[in-house]
Amino acid sequence: MKPLPWSFSSLDTFASCPKRYFEQYIAKSVKEQPTPEMAHGTWVHSQFEKYVESEGTAKLDPTLKVHEPYLQKLTTSYGKKFTELKWGLSRRLEPVNFYSPDVWARGIIDYQRWYATKEPDGRMKESLKLVDYKTGKRHTKDKQLKLFALYGFQTGAQLVDTEYYWTQDPSNPTRRVYSIAERDELWGSFLPDLRQYSESFKTNTWQARPNGLCNGWCPVTTCRHWGPKRVR
Repeated sequence: MKPLPWSFSSLDTFASCPKRYFEQYIAKSVKEQPTPEMAHGTWVHSQFEKYVESEGTAKLDPTLKVHEPYLQKLTTSYGKKFTELKWGLSRRLEPVNFYSPDVWARGIIDYQRWYATKEPDGRMKESLKLVDYKTGKRHTKDKQLKLFALYGFQTGAQLVDTEYYWTQDPSNPTRRVYSIAERDELWGSFLPDLRQYSESFKTNTWQARPNGLCNGWCPVTTCRHWGPKRVR
């Protein structure tokens, strides 16, 4: 079986439980049910996108006014900007369309800005600012930012400035700046999961991997490891 194109979220699902990945992405026997939190996140992203695309002329909902200074900074910063950018890479790590037949990895970036920085020797360096809006609880994982940086390197950037903007903690974004010299090391953080991902497709083997999500959070209720949410 040919491996499906992967994204950060789908590979993360596979890494946590191959069986859940199979049921959700291949068999499509289950799907995550929309929640109020997911609907809120979609709405917030839409509001932010409209504001940046309109260069600050679109009105934010009053409940989101606290985010206007940050969005204004994104809007007025120097460089070529894109919102909700759908990107793809082929197996040769060449940029391709999100829906291209040969897409291998893909994702969506909430905010992208190309700009140039000057080196001490006077040379100009292609740089990229990438932001992901996070409406959920704050966490310390930065692997998604690493994937964003890898996308940037494969599209010509030599320096990628990545950031999570936490809407529940707007004064403390998570920022990671990566140089192209770190590219191989960053790919190395994905290779173990990608090897297992490829092997599962090759052998059509999708083992259940018990974890904390089994307690009421996984949609695969037919799995022998599934159980109801624990009452605190």
